[in-house]
Amino acid sequence: MSARKELRQFHELARDLGVMLNSHVLEHRDDRKHDPIRSLREAGAFGPDLLMNHAIHLTDEEIALTGAHDVRVAHCPLSNMRLASGIMPLPALHRHGVRAGLGHDGGTNDTSDMFNVMKAAVGLQRARHEDASVHPTIPAVLRMATLGGAECLGMADRVGSLTPGKRADVVVLDPGTLNFAPRFDWTSQIVLNGQPPNVSEVFVDGHLRKHRGRLVHVDPSHVVHEAERAAARVRRGRPDGAV
Repeated sequence: MSARKELRQFHELARDLGVMLNSHVLEHRDDRKHDPIRSLREAGAFGPDLLMNHAIHLTDEEIALTGAHDVRVAHCPLSNMRLASGIMPLPALHRHGVRAGLGHDGGTNDTSDMFNVMKAAVGLQRARHEDASVHPTIPAVLRMATLGGAECLGMADRVGSLTPGKRADVVVLDPGTLNFAPRFDWTSQIVLNGQPPNVSEVFVDGHLRKHRGRLVHVDPSHVVHEAERAAARVRRGRPDGAV
């Protein structure tokens, strides 16, 4: 079966299920030989119901097409750094109105720490462009981690911000810690100083899931045990044990 026919089938299945199509696109330079943007367009999948992971090695024309067709992108800077994939052209995508959110791409391979993801997203662009005002700015990257991600997934009417009528998904930070001192610029300090230990409470759809820094009704040792069992089963299927 051709790749384009498979993409068309995946797109149709996603549409039938009422979900978005998620695809890794141009994460590495050698992905160019498959011409994934053309394949997605020919499959009828290149539109607002497509979320492209990585989208690093896009041409200027493809960046413009991404914006024109309201395709969404997920930026995974820690993964891109770890795998030496490159740097997403976030400023150019932003200029074309592309909606972008942040992702981990694999919590077991990199830290499952959204604070680190935000810092990396800002730092990579500043280092590349040698410009502290380049997109994403500090407020912009915090938005990417919250409402921006919800917009990418078509869920901004339900989650992503503290708005009446939305689900009560709330993360409460304790700023009374050494890494937050002195306290004067809350947005910058959340992005640049924030760490997982600062998270004191987490509510998901109004239900308390973390209290005073500890998970509620969850046995971490059991979760770790089950995760390692699952990982062992997966690794047995890989001759080199690669991650």
